Amino acid sequence: MKNNYVPMSTQPLLSATGLCKTFGGVKAVQHAGIEVATGSITGLIGPNGAGKTTFFNLLSNFIRPDSGRIQLNGRDIHTMQPHQIARLGMVRTFQVAKALSRMSVLENMLLGAKNPAGEKIWEVLLKPKLVQSQQRELKDKAMSILTSVGLSAKANDYAGGLSGGQRKLLEIGRALMADPQLILLDEPAAGVNPRLIEDICGHILNWRKHGLTFLIIEHNMDVIMTLCDRVWVLAEGTNLVDGTPNTVQNDSRVIEAYLGID
Repeated sequence: MKNNYVPMSTQPLLSATGLCKTFGGVKAVQHAGIEVATGSITGLIGPNGAGKTTFFNLLSNFIRPDSGRIQLNGRDIHTMQPHQIARLGMVRTFQVAKALSRMSVLENMLLGAKNPAGEKIWEVLLKPKLVQSQQRELKDKAMSILTSVGLSAKANDYAGGLSGGQRKLLEIGRALMADPQLILLDEPAAGVNPRLIEDICGHILNWRKHGLTFLIIEHNMDVIMTLCDRVWVLAEGTNLVDGTPNTVQNDSRVIEAYLGID
């Protein structure tokens, strides 16, 4: 599987500049930035402790930056709540896939829907037929996504019974329920068997063809080389280098910092 896609747009969908975050006396992120082009698959790599997950948390505002600026489609988002950012079209997954174990796979999917029908009591009382119709549409949409990721047979099973890789697919599928423009994936290949890793990569490439943009943290360099158009490297909380996967992989600074070779 090879990615030969070159983004057509030069206007970044997501951009961050000068991000800083300190925890006590520890400088987790220091004046870091990134650009993610519309329609691209962008990678974020770095050694353990480089600040990648903190950087993700800053981008999605799960943690407020001490300073810096984040823009989505040219709009400042660093003062917004995570749910407000999600409504603007940027959603994220987590390194450890999160699912409500005692709810079915389908019910977990429906939790990701944007503006779900029947959320307001007055809608249920005054427009019951409309609510029922919208609920059917959401279920159809959820089942369509589950079919696309090979989980339709698990729709009525408890989510707690899924394998690690299946939970990753469920989490990505649930993110798709929100109709995002940009999905931030935190180590989608971590703890996943090689066959499912290949499936996940195939799905990501397919979704990109349909207009989605991705920013991916990943330690698996095979995944980075397969998927990404551009890769950014963090080391000690700051930008080290960025470029094509081949350029980054052969950069002496990356070899020293990321691979631990001098």
